[in-house]
Amino acid sequence: MSISGGAPEVLPEPGRPWRVLLRLDGEDCSHVDLRDPGHLEFAYVRRLGDVVDVLAPPRRPIVALHLGGGGFTLPRYVAHTRPGSRQAVAELLPELVEIAREQLGLVTGRELKVRVADAGLLLERRSDASADLVVLDCFRGTEIPAHLVTAEAMAQVHRVLRPGGIFAANVIDVPPLPAARALARVLADTFPHVGVIAARKVLRGRLGGNVVLLAAHRGLPVRALATRALRGSAPELVLGGEEARAFAA
Repeated sequence: MSISGGAPEVLPEPGRPWRVLLRLDGEDCSHVDLRDPGHLEFAYVRRLGDVVDVLAPPRRPIVALHLGGGGFTLPRYVAHTRPGSRQAVAELLPELVEIAREQLGLVTGRELKVRVADAGLLLERRSDASADLVVLDCFRGTEIPAHLVTAEAMAQVHRVLRPGGIFAANVIDVPPLPAARALARVLADTFPHVGVIAARKVLRGRLGGNVVLLAAHRGLPVRALATRALRGSAPELVLGGEEARAFAA
């Protein structure tokens, strides 16, 4: 997640200094486990990790495009669980890239390339059908930059995504979830298959929080994702098919 604002802080957990929080503007925006890149603390990041896990078996490399870097938790997860994966990350704030390299265990190179650039530019420059996974996790404040959620931007995602690939977007929203529903409508107009993942209270409009939206050319593995989303201390729901389109409507 990338959030423009105050100076970023890296805060080790008390008693577990190898687990650190990246905080911007007083808000916890990324969590990184320096010892175990396979550990995903934040619930929405675990849902994105679930997408990686259902997309390809362990240790099978994928090609991923990340629109937003932040603490680079998910790129590190992909590199750890699927060695040999080729990843490109767009992060607009050079100070976040520097912090990630110096304090958050980010190692860049041929397999993990980071571009200090607007995510939209990186997306436009990608070749057709060149990514198995495209992740949108990029913010100004709590809002995704407007140019990254337009019909034109999603058409670019549609072009870049491989036939069997998955697009995943993290949206921070409050009831009645206008931002999540708006992007879901764009996705429903662009892709034949869409999905929604969030806590029950968030989906029912009782609470604000993270909503993960999915889209694909082919069917989404809704059942497999739902099984994973029910694990842990904060179970979440996965909507697919007509339920997801009803959410968008």
